[in-house]
Amino acid sequence: MVRTIVFLVMLIATPAGSAVTRAQSGSDVRPSVYELVINGERFQIEANRLIKLKSEKNPGTGYDVALRIAPSQRLRLNAVQFDYDWLSRVQDDHGRDRRTARLTHELGFTMLITDMGQPLPAEATDKVLKIVADSVGETFTGLQMKKINVGQPRNRTFTGTSGRWVAIRYRDEQDSGHTCLVYVLNGPSFAVSCVIQYVDDDLEDVKTLIKKTLDSFRPLR
Repeated sequence: MVRTIVFLVMLIATPAGSAVTRAQSGSDVRPSVYELVINGERFQIEANRLIKLKSEKNPGTGYDVALRIAPSQRLRLNAVQFDYDWLSRVQDDHGRDRRTARLTHELGFTMLITDMGQPLPAEATDKVLKIVADSVGETFTGLQMKKINVGQPRNRTFTGTSGRWVAIRYRDEQDSGHTCLVYVLNGPSFAVSCVIQYVDDDLEDVKTLIKKTLDSFRPLR
């Protein structure tokens, strides 16, 4: 009896020093051999290959196994978890009070996500939004970006959160347009800020990936 099993592996962020964390943080050496456990029986398999396994505990039983990396990965911070595209490089500062992860995607956009712990009251949400947006605006001014325009704060709701956001737009030295979106969002048991930057010409390519992450914020399980 042969059973076909295809695994889409979600590489979960684990404490610093593990092979998975090194892979997510941009190491040149990534795991290529995995241990698969089926009904207590252990097998070693290689990624991205269809492999035929034979059970020693149950003669006559076999498995056709394929192990692939899932296109959507998951990162757990202190109070919140979220999904992101697997083509992103992840940097996690492992902070205790304010833990921040930076996602840099191959398409060129970035997301700076900060876990702020417990949900914020409305007045605090606006205050934090202003602090973050002012800091971002000062950075662009210091870099001598041109035509910096800061929009008005607005309400926004995603699948698991709601809060406030503001758009900051500017032009670089080559006169290319850029957009920075600053969000402060509250979930049922967490608050998170998210600063997103992308080149305006790339919007159609990146907007679905960005929204997928924004819709995925949820409490730790």
